[in-house]
Amino acid sequence: MIVETRKTISGTEYWDAINKKVLVVPRGQEPQFEVTKNPKSMINKQEGLNPSVGIVDETNINLEDMNAEQLLSFAKQVNIDVSGNMKKEDTIHKHIEEALKANDGE
Repeated sequence: MIVETRKTISGTEYWDAINKKVLVVPRGQEPQFEVTKNPKSMINKQEGLNPSVGIVDETNINLEDMNAEQLLSFAKQVNIDVSGNMKKEDTIHKHIEEALKANDGE
């Protein structure tokens, strides 16, 4: 799946979710690949926004596949405090899992 991410003065940038890289198409040229318009995985049903900006469904989240930045973003969205000294993915991952388990118990 390839989606448009932004337009710049030099061209349009697309995110290739399969190869995990940015593709740049120079201004005035058409992409030589199929572009997915409004993929369901990027649309928040309530606000029509990217999930990283809107509400997150915790049941469909796979913490194992996230890097440290994504884990911190997820924690912020679900109101889990992560102290500034937690930098490693493993540490953040364990902290989030413990917080989610604690919230399920309440």
